[in-house]
Amino acid sequence: MALVSMGPMLKRARAQGYGIAAYNMIDYNSARAVVEGAQALDAPVIVQVSVKTVKHWGYTPIAHWVRDLAATVDVPVALHLDHCTDLDVLRRCIDAGWTSVMFDGSSLPFEENLDKSLKAYAMTEQAGVGLEAEIGAIGGVEDDKHVNEDEARLANFDECVRFVRDMPNLAVFAPAIGTAHGMYKGEAKIAYDLLERITASISIPIALHGGTGLTEEQFHRCIAGGCAKVNISTMHKMLYINSFVKLKEQKPNLEEPLTFIAAQNEAMKEDVKSVIKIFGSAGKAADARSVLTQRH
Repeated sequence: MALVSMGPMLKRARAQGYGIAAYNMIDYNSARAVVEGAQALDAPVIVQVSVKTVKHWGYTPIAHWVRDLAATVDVPVALHLDHCTDLDVLRRCIDAGWTSVMFDGSSLPFEENLDKSLKAYAMTEQAGVGLEAEIGAIGGVEDDKHVNEDEARLANFDECVRFVRDMPNLAVFAPAIGTAHGMYKGEAKIAYDLLERITASISIPIALHGGTGLTEEQFHRCIAGGCAKVNISTMHKMLYINSFVKLKEQKPNLEEPLTFIAAQNEAMKEDVKSVIKIFGSAGKAADARSVLTQRH
C-alpha cells in the first residue's frame, strides 16, 4: 500500500476499542521489522521517527525507506514525525513525504504552546497531513528532551478542552496522564480519571506516550479509555542493541554482519508482533483501510 495518514485509522481504532502501535524506528532494518511485524499479524501500524533520527539519516532517505516498505505490504502504514519543536523541521518532513507530524510545545507556557500548535495545524491542514499535539509534561527522556520527575505534570482538563477547540481535525491529542518516556523506576501512576474526563469531552483519539514498561492491564485500560495511538520507543532501542550483544556473546567468533542484522530484525519483529496482540490490533488492517478515503 501507499503510505497513509494516521488520523482516520486512529479515529476508527478509538471507536472500535483497539490501539495502533507507533514504533520509533532507528534505521532501515528497524523500520523493516515494524512493517513486517504488522504484516505478519494483518495490523495497521505507525512508523514514527525522532528529530534526532531524521537529522542523522536525512529527510529523503527515511521517507523513501518507509514508502518502499509500505509498498510491499497490504496493511496500512503511516509515517509520523515524533516530538518536534521546530516548525521548519515539520515543514521539511511534510515536503519529503511524511503523512503526519507532531508539534510538541508542552514545555512552553500554555498560550505559547497553543499559538504555535495552531500554526502547525494550519500548515498540516494546507498540506493534507495529520497533526499530533501535546500539553502537560510527560516525564523521562525522549530524543534530547529531558523532563525529570519534579518537572512532570498532568495535563489540565480545562486547558485540554480549550486546546483542541480550534483544531477539529487534529489526528491525535497527547495529554500528559502520568506515563513517562524511558524505563519506569517504579509502577507508572496513570491518571485514569483524567483520561476518562478528557475522552468524555473530546472525540479526538488520544496518544499514549511512554508505553515501554507498562503492564498488559495498564495498556488495556488506557486503550479502552480512548488511547488509540500507543508509542513504543525504549524497548525497540534496547532490542536493537541487545540482539547484537547477545549473538556476539553466544558466538564470539562470528564475523558475518548480515547474521547480526538478521538476528536484530527478528528480535525487533517478534516484539512488534507481541505488542500488536496486546493492543488488540491484530487482524484489524481491513477495518483501518475502510476509513482511509477520509482526509487526515
